[in-house]
Amino acid sequence: MAGCASKEDISPKGSCATAATVRLCYGRTAACPTEHTTLELTNGKRLRPSGKVWRAYLPKQREGQVLSISYNLVQQGSSDNAESPLVTLTCLEEMVLRCGNM
Repeated sequence: MAGCASKEDISPKGSCATAATVRLCYGRTAACPTEHTTLELTNGKRLRPSGKVWRAYLPKQREGQVLSISYNLVQQGSSDNAESPLVTLTCLEEMVLRCGNM
């Protein structure tokens, strides 16, 4: 994708109205793909996804993949990570990026 000259609008439409990029954990441990993946929003904030919609997507996840999501914030406890809040996904669509003659 680095060779793309034009920037096509990839803003999500409809109920899955938030763009997020899959970020796998840095340690690449055995538990990494299922327990430590975050979703990075366009503003840089990271979310820790959970729920039935997320579990269905797990086998297909790829580092850097752009998704269109909607989510609900899970009630936070005092020991939870406020920088990467836990969310339950209510909608997830894989976005297909097109650019140029690709």
